[in-house]
Amino acid sequence: MEDKKRDNVVGIGLNSNEYSKEQYAKVVNSLHRMLRFSRQELSSVERFLDQAFTKYPLSNSKQTKLKEFEVHESRQIGRDIARKYRLVTDKHIADIEAKAKVDGIELELLIKEKKEKELEESDEV
Repeated sequence: MEDKKRDNVVGIGLNSNEYSKEQYAKVVNSLHRMLRFSRQELSSVERFLDQAFTKYPLSNSKQTKLKEFEVHESRQIGRDIARKYRLVTDKHIADIEAKAKVDGIELELLIKEKKEKELEESDEV
């Protein structure tokens, strides 16, 4: 039984914590899904905003120029996708921050933001 448990444990870097392969796989899969989703959504935003800027479909000047309403629609679609992406990532960020707080893990970015906020408040006084 002990051998099976030891075989199922992954040590991460210099960290003394040990995680099961299932837990590690879950984290890696979640990160992978998020990065793939990010790449897809940002590509769409880039395409729609670039199309709105150049006023040509897919930014190809050999095609007929977009009509004024199509330019505005393209820009709006790009902005909507960016807004949707922001909502999804905000939810994931909130979940990660809540889990880290429960597990007693200090997130580096939160510590940095807290220090910067304290500096700004001390500068204002």
